[in-house]
Amino acid sequence: MSKVENLDPALRFLVALSAKIATLGILAKRFSSSIAVDQKNDVEDPTDHAALASEQHVASILAAETVASSSAWLGRVCRHHGVDILALPDDVQPGPFANDVDPASHFDIAFELVLASIGLTEAPQGATTGSVDSEKKGKEKERKEAMVYSALDRTLVVRTASGLGVSLKTVEDAEKSIAQFLYFQLSEEEGGPKADGGSNGWDEAAQEEKEKAAKKGKMLKWAATGAGFVLGGVAIGLTGGLAAPALAPFLVGGLGIAAFSGAGGAILIGTLLGLGGGGLAGYRAHSRLKGLEELAFEQLKKPDVPSIPSLTATICCSGFLLDLEDSVSPWRPSFEKSNLDTFALKVDTATFLSAGRSLDKYLRNKVLQMGGQEILKTTALSALYAGVALPLAIFSGASTVLDSDFSRCRDKARKAGILLAEILEKKVQGSRPVILVGYGPGATIIFEALLELHRRELGSLVYIAILISLPSSPNAVKWASARSVVSNRLVNCHSTNDWVLAIAARLYTLSASVAGMQPVSAEGVENVDCSDLVTGHLELRGKITEILERVKAQGSV
Repeated sequence: MSKVENLDPALRFLVALSAKIATLGILAKRFSSSIAVDQKNDVEDPTDHAALASEQHVASILAAETVASSSAWLGRVCRHHGVDILALPDDVQPGPFANDVDPASHFDIAFELVLASIGLTEAPQGATTGSVDSEKKGKEKERKEAMVYSALDRTLVVRTASGLGVSLKTVEDAEKSIAQFLYFQLSEEEGGPKADGGSNGWDEAAQEEKEKAAKKGKMLKWAATGAGFVLGGVAIGLTGGLAAPALAPFLVGGLGIAAFSGAGGAILIGTLLGLGGGGLAGYRAHSRLKGLEELAFEQLKKPDVPSIPSLTATICCSGFLLDLEDSVSPWRPSFEKSNLDTFALKVDTATFLSAGRSLDKYLRNKVLQMGGQEILKTTALSALYAGVALPLAIFSGASTVLDSDFSRCRDKARKAGILLAEILEKKVQGSRPVILVGYGPGATIIFEALLELHRRELGSLVYIAILISLPSSPNAVKWASARSVVSNRLVNCHSTNDWVLAIAARLYTLSASVAGMQPVSAEGVENVDCSDLVTGHLELRGKITEILERVKAQGSV
């Protein structure tokens, strides 16, 4: 059983109150309240009445689903904490609740919120809400229906916790504790969850990846790597060569989570954590996907250290490449040592490598020789029309040399975005929140994925999306569509000094209003100015950590 009954009744009521406040504000800044059809900031694809009507129709569906899911989540939290939802005031306002909460209880608050969100425990005695019929269902069926931790769930957990003065770091520690227990429980089952025969797009690579992981899990001794786990918010190192599965009984008692047993429990855990069929690391695109020669994921993890799945998955997309390692290496400093499962998406690396090297060669041999001084002297680079202010000769030369490479990149990025949305829809990543981060054409992949998720009316998969130097000019409707499927934050990182992006954008779009070069005026979209960090597009590879620190990606996910 959960330890929630050990919390003071007044604190449990306060948690439920904060949860209701989070629920009532869940639609704010996510769904655009007004979009005018004359907001045409994209020449190649202007906003029209049909597109606006379509966006508003899908947005209304997503908003209704968000309200229903949020209400169900609030019900679970109230039942779990033994609070009658009808006892909560109707006109509740945010208050200084943090002053009424003992910091010593912060971890317990976060832990119980995550437990209630996933549905790992039953409601305590004294709960007076919830239908009788649902409570009579079998325990295993309840878990099967509830063993999901959606992007919306996490948003509500984080906002509820924040209202009580509980830090995001504490929420992450609670998530890590629960994920570790589930992984250890899964390790006890013989063979773990079985693949479903590849119906979700997995091939032989999935089975190979799964067998490799299974062998590593059996042989690895945790003490040798200095790995540890979190209990009660405290990191505990493992000593004496204790293997992971042996910890499960201890964690069951220490964390108050009911143990799972049998193949059914293993399947539930594997589905939640994205371990079925090899997960993202074992995913390979089939040849039926026209226009893409390669699409794969590489997990970012420290070598020889056991990788315990997290309750959140992060997918990173690089842009132009200068070498094959650029698909992965820019993200390692930020994510390799984090507690989050992080995967680098590789899409037709030969195409993006060719475009990156062509751009690099052009800049070295043409721009810096013929127009470099003129570029450096101009003061227009920090102005709104930086993309237009560059010498016309430079654009003309760039168009001749780079147009073919850039066109292929744009086409590949759009197709990869649609495929990424399909992968997320199939929940290859698991039934857990996803964070998407990308720069340059990689940001295009993410943006196209968001638009495709909107078209498919899927609004509970993406927790945060961060677009760095997006080389396109989305109109108001597209921004609204993208924002509607991101549960927490949609961030546009821009630099007015990225004059290389100006060249790229002129080959991508006819518009001077490039998102990666200036803030965008779209409801719910956060703009982060990185002009002092990014003075050249190709240097983005080495600036990812600084940019993400500014966005506070690791501190807000």
